Amino acid sequence: MTVEAAARSSPSADGLPHRASAIMMRITFSPWFPLTVAVIATLLILTGAGSALVQTRLAEIAEITPRSVARDVVPAGLPGSLVDLTVAPEDVRPISMDAARAWNASIPFSDLPILAARPFIMPPDRIADYARALDCLTAAIYYEAASESALGQAAVAQVVINRVRHPAFPKTVCGVVFQGQERTTGCQFSFTCDGAMARPPSASGWARARAVAASALNGRVVPDVGMATHYHTDWVAPFWAERLVKLRQIDTHIFYRWTGAWGLPGAFSGTHAGTEPVIEKLAALATYVEELPTPVTVADVVLEDVATPVLTLMPPAATESNLELGTGDGDARSEIEQGVEQAATAAPAPQPAVVTNPLAPTVTAPQRRSRIAAPR
Repeated sequence: MTVEAAARSSPSADGLPHRASAIMMRITFSPWFPLTVAVIATLLILTGAGSALVQTRLAEIAEITPRSVARDVVPAGLPGSLVDLTVAPEDVRPISMDAARAWNASIPFSDLPILAARPFIMPPDRIADYARALDCLTAAIYYEAASESALGQAAVAQVVINRVRHPAFPKTVCGVVFQGQERTTGCQFSFTCDGAMARPPSASGWARARAVAASALNGRVVPDVGMATHYHTDWVAPFWAERLVKLRQIDTHIFYRWTGAWGLPGAFSGTHAGTEPVIEKLAALATYVEELPTPVTVADVVLEDVATPVLTLMPPAATESNLELGTGDGDARSEIEQGVEQAATAAPAPQPAVVTNPLAPTVTAPQRRSRIAAPR
């Protein structure tokens, strides 16, 4: 008797338990049973592996997202997925230099056109701010690219200028270069917080970097890197590199720009704040500038009202030649007095006004005695 026949012949109230048992026995002894079990086990394994990969990736993201970074350093409007690109740019994969070069080579360069930035000219009317910006940019070029070519140094300067114009970064040159320098992690340029500035620069290298910095502050543009706001050496592998647009490699530096609208010219609309901050870490290398008082121009002079000197024009003095003296004739004497009064009130002939030196001592002229004899 087969199993199925035994199941049918066994007594039961309604037959349902025997039917279920028969179905289970059929499944158990079916040739598809091992395959079904194998498929289910495979699905469970794949699900577990996928969950493990997701957990690993989340752990990596947790490593590169803020660990001890204050939230006030995150620029307003910055998407959450891009926070680590500005807050912790120094977080790199723990791999060897050769492995990092291979990993960087696996990321393709963008085939999109590279759009050049607009020229940037530091306002020349504030000499102290210009000197601070020049010092900060020189330090960035020297400590970041002292061994690079002239083009490589100019490309580093272009990244600083691009950041000044971008809404994600400060609006001063020194603010961009030394952003995050007060923290142990999160400094945008590694030399500002890794102790590199304790090494005095060479005179020739500093002069070379200074010339490149001055050129960048006076309108030089490096079209090779376009709107690049990030770069790193090819022997490190930052976690953020594969999420940006890879533009070009110059010497040992690889340059990137933001994705989407943040990497296009329209986003670089910021203007310089006008006043450069004083960086204490740069005090030993800073250029001393003595600000002279603003020269007074004619347009700035307010002329006060000066009282016009009053010129008293005396009539010609009466002399004996034009006065005829009499002793008894009252009418004649009256005519003489009238003549003197007319001469005193008559308008004198026009004469050029002479203004004497107001600082000269005043000399009172002696009064002339009248030769008119008064009647007794």
